[in-house]
Amino acid sequence: MIRHFFTCGLAGLVLVTAIPRISHATLPPVSQRTSPGDLEQAEAYNNQGYDLASQGKFIEAVAAFEQAIALYPDYDTAYNNLGIAYAQLGNFSAAVSAFEQALTLNAGNVEYYNNLGSALGSLGRIAEATNVLREAIARYPNEPDSHFNLAIAFLNQNQLSEAISALKTARNLYEIRNNFRAIQQINQILQDLEP
Repeated sequence: MIRHFFTCGLAGLVLVTAIPRISHATLPPVSQRTSPGDLEQAEAYNNQGYDLASQGKFIEAVAAFEQAIALYPDYDTAYNNLGIAYAQLGNFSAAVSAFEQALTLNAGNVEYYNNLGSALGSLGRIAEATNVLREAIARYPNEPDSHFNLAIAFLNQNQLSEAISALKTARNLYEIRNNFRAIQQINQILQDLEP
């Protein structure tokens, strides 16, 4: 079992937070440069990093994720986890690099787009964050976290009507998923924004 972290859309561009979640994803096939033993060891380091990060030991988690990547350079989940650990340490530049590598390896994971968008936003690179989040929405239009994060990007650019529209879309998508906590938070934000 592979364990990884992801950022929640409600963390948005204001602050990147890590929420542990068990992933049932499988590692990609062994490449010519990686043996099955290296793959197993990489997974063990990734899981160790997960455990360390769960305990708030982000410096140690970074080292474990880097070990996983050294053993298996195509390990997108480990790059994503590394980005989350760096973000928790406030090193958003390193987080951006890790998320970009995760996306290079697996452009089909919407979490990586949201994480990259959040890290870019945390660096104040709002226009880039907006572009990444728009790409996420183009690929996954029913992913509420992407719409929420885009709303935050719009708010950071003082584009109030676009932000309200994106928040309403996110709320509708969270309703489909019965995520009542997210709906309540969005309703509060909308109440504060709308006259």
